[in-house]
Amino acid sequence: MQGANLNIIILAGGLVGIVVVITLVFLMRALSKGRKQTRDKLDRFKERFKESTALRGEQARSIRLNQREGGLAGQLADLLPRREQIQARIAKAGLSMDLSRYATISLALFLFGFAAFFLLGAPLVLALLLGVVIGAGLPHAYVGFRMTARTTRFTQQFPEAIDLMVRGLKSGLPVNECMANVGRELTAPTGEEFRKITDSMRLGKQLEEALWETADRLDTPDFKFFVISLVVQRETGGNLGETLGNLSMILRQRQAMKLKVAAMSSEAKASAWIVGLLPFIMLGVILVANPTYGMILFTHPKAIIAGIVALGWMGLGIFIMSRLIKFEV
Repeated sequence: MQGANLNIIILAGGLVGIVVVITLVFLMRALSKGRKQTRDKLDRFKERFKESTALRGEQARSIRLNQREGGLAGQLADLLPRREQIQARIAKAGLSMDLSRYATISLALFLFGFAAFFLLGAPLVLALLLGVVIGAGLPHAYVGFRMTARTTRFTQQFPEAIDLMVRGLKSGLPVNECMANVGRELTAPTGEEFRKITDSMRLGKQLEEALWETADRLDTPDFKFFVISLVVQRETGGNLGETLGNLSMILRQRQAMKLKVAAMSSEAKASAWIVGLLPFIMLGVILVANPTYGMILFTHPKAIIAGIVALGWMGLGIFIMSRLIKFEV
């Protein structure tokens, strides 16, 4: 009888998990439609100038980038899924880390998490799953945190960089020299990115190609608007200083609107953090006060299934709340 009840619970948990996954996919597509349309428009504009901005030797790559690191670290890096996407995320985060080091850190975290939960009495399968979550999730979350912080810092500094370029253009300096001044005057990450653009042009790349490479690495709408303004001005002519001045004013207005949205949604964000963290805080308190009672959640089959279902529904609720308070400006 107990075995039949357990099978029914497992089946119900599986059905609930499928419903949660389908709901999450539907919500992600529905709520990210506006952002996808903006990204598609920018990508279509980039394709229009792809042939004119491509350098004749763009297929060539440096020997350093083509080298594969040998040994265990190199083999682990080859096993990573979506290696190009991971490398792009690391570059966007501004980290000086290659894929082999990233894979090594992930493996070490997986082994540590698996050993910790297995020694605490968790079943082998659950310990493996939790180890995979820790090994794959923590490095991904850390890189994502660094990406968000660096992008936010760049967005805050970027209008100042444009104003510095406008002053240089009004004083008669060429665009290349104005970018070099931005690289010298501003701190990271804005100054660092403009220094990379200047170094790329000194090595023989065209201005448009260096700008689009930086736009792909940063993946921010603000910088793509800046690149589009420069490309259109070089194609059609016009007063570049006035164009960049108007762009700087628009970007500052966007930042002000984002700050207003953040202020209005701060209460909802605080509620989401409290609701999301409270169960885990209480679980930690129970494990400290009565470890035997708390470990039932990780050892008993029914408790494990109930915990998985609860995490699924909690994740769905947190996801919906996060999307409701996130606006595309």
